[in-house]
This record gives sequence, C-alpha cells and structure tokens, in this order.
Amino acid sequence: MYPIHTLRLPCLLLAAATLSLAVTGCRIERKPAVDLQKTAAPAGSFENKSFNPKADVQAMWEAKVLPAISAMAADFPELRRALQADVAAAGARHGHRQQAEGAPWNLAVRMTGRLVEVDTELSAGVAMMDVDGDGKADAELQIGPVIRGTTIRDILPFISFTSYANQIDFAQLANAFNDKAYEEAFRSVDRTKLQGANVQVLGVFTGDSVENVPTITVISIKVLP
Repeated sequence: MYPIHTLRLPCLLLAAATLSLAVTGCRIERKPAVDLQKTAAPAGSFENKSFNPKADVQAMWEAKVLPAISAMAADFPELRRALQADVAAAGARHGHRQQAEGAPWNLAVRMTGRLVEVDTELSAGVAMMDVDGDGKADAELQIGPVIRGTTIRDILPFISFTSYANQIDFAQLANAFNDKAYEEAFRSVDRTKLQGANVQVLGVFTGDSVENVPTITVISIKVLP
C-alpha cells in the first residue's frame, strides 16, 4: 500500500492544472464607460434630447396661440349664460377639449373686475376676482410664479398628443405654455400691489360651469387706472 501523502500529490497537481486552464481560458472584458452608460437606460427610454418645448412655444405664441384664444374668448357674463343654456354648444364655440365626449371643456374668457383678495406668499399665488360688483369672488386667478394645470395646451385645437413622441414631451409642453403665459402676463405687473386693483383679464380654465369659482390661467392682465 502506498502512503497517503504520495496519492495526494497527483490529485493536487491535476487540480492545479485544471484551475490554470480555467483561468487562462476565461477573459474578463471591461466595457468602456460610454458603453455602460448606453446599456444603463432601459429599452423604450422616454428621453428626447431633440425636443425643446420652450422654443416650440415661443415660435407659436404670437402667431397662433394668442389669436386662437382671443377668438374663442367670451365675456364672463356671456359665457355664464351660454353654459347655463347649453354646455356642449358653449364649449364648442368658446373652447376646445382634447378627449372624447364627456371630458370637461377648456374655455376662454374675458373679465373685468376688482381683485378682492391676493395671496403672493405661495409659490402658486392666487388672486380672487369680483366680476359682478357684489364684493364676492367670481373667479380665482393664478398669478404665479408657479402656474398649474394643462389648460393652455389643451384648449388649442392645433395641439394634439399624436404630434409628440411621448407623454413626457406632452407634459413638458404644457409646462412651457404655463411659463410663457406667466412671463408675458406679469412681466410689467407688480403682483404685490394687486390687492384692490381693477383689472382686465384674458384667461382660460377647465370646466363646464362658472358657478363654482373657476380657476383661471391668465393669458394677459391689464391693471386699470
């Protein structure tokens, strides 16, 4: 019988040879950082670096957006009567909706009245507007600097989701419209001095009625003497 240690030596040599072959037969490939960045994004990524919503809005604002909203707008009392008589007819004449029947209308309105309450402490500031002279608020104006909602985008009949790559681009477009509206409307207006002011407003809102104090996205505002 051979000693145990003499049998163990060939086994150790065989194991070492096998390990050497395994190591030399495998090559670890390191991908460049650029490749790693490319593969890190999931399939169907929504990133669209070619889309510039601010530039798109700037290009259409004067030529298309303002004329479209001005053409649809009705004076506040007239719009109230029209909505009370026939919501669908009033919506078709004074607004637009992107979705199928049953979705709320996006409506354009002109108003003249007094700002009875103004809050500029919030980033999404608001002003309550009395239109009929009874001292009570008939509409809430968004006075920014943060403007919420998608009404400007959604009231425009020439804007369609199908024209954009994905929902993220479409949402960014709505934000760009809001930013542009605030920039244009309040560029020369001191928001801190609006309390008690008489103003003329062109704006848009989403809804089927003006009875419950609609929230107006301001397109233009003029402080009266």
